Amino acid sequence: MLKKERQSRILDLLDEHSYLSIVEIAAPLDVSEMTIRRDITELAKENKLKKLYGGAEKLSAEKKELSTQEKIYANIDEKKYIGKVMNEIIKDNSTIFVGAGTTILYALQLINRKNLFFITNSLIAFMYLKENTDYRIILTGGEFSHVTEEFVGEVAVKSFENLNIDIAFAATNGIIDNNVTTAQFVEGAVQNAALAKAKIKCIVADSSKLDVSDVYTFCNLNEFDYLITDEKISKETLNHYSQYTTILKEHAK
Repeated sequence: MLKKERQSRILDLLDEHSYLSIVEIAAPLDVSEMTIRRDITELAKENKLKKLYGGAEKLSAEKKELSTQEKIYANIDEKKYIGKVMNEIIKDNSTIFVGAGTTILYALQLINRKNLFFITNSLIAFMYLKENTDYRIILTGGEFSHVTEEFVGEVAVKSFENLNIDIAFAATNGIIDNNVTTAQFVEGAVQNAALAKAKIKCIVADSSKLDVSDVYTFCNLNEFDYLITDEKISKETLNHYSQYTTILKEHAK
């Protein structure tokens, strides 16, 4: 296969999947990963795709992501409700990962277990825990995103290599069917690194995020032990998503 044809096929594959790893591109084209890396570099220089750590993303898939400050006042009651549900499944003396986002920020205010150890890539979560609790905290390294106020990239991903996590609470911009989505590949990559080290995996989403999709599917819903949401979820929606995982929406009164 000539280089021009191969690079055209790479762009076609990205049109179908939005993001692919180098391995996922190399396999159907039957070429080496090194060749694909060179092609991705060339196509990125030509502004035909976005080169990412371990893969590539199509440029047309990108859209403006709302900043943390733009989402900070949305659905506050639902997010605090979720915090109460989270508190029910957290045990004293646990090591916990929390992802970025305003749902996690408000949920943290309702957690009151003893001797917790938090790991996060979220600056706003870190600042809340620092100012309002005496829990032990690890803030990952990485490149800071001014939009989502979190740390992302290879350094952030590698922060989890030697960690053991009892329960992980991942955040999402939307869940549709079995797809748990976010706006950028790099955001999902950090959460996947944390989830890989967790004994219990939870996805946190208020009911307004169900039947909603963002650009990138970073995980499948059936890979989580629990979906934690609020009491406003409809019976129809509850039944639909229960086929993929256990839904938690109740807490002790």
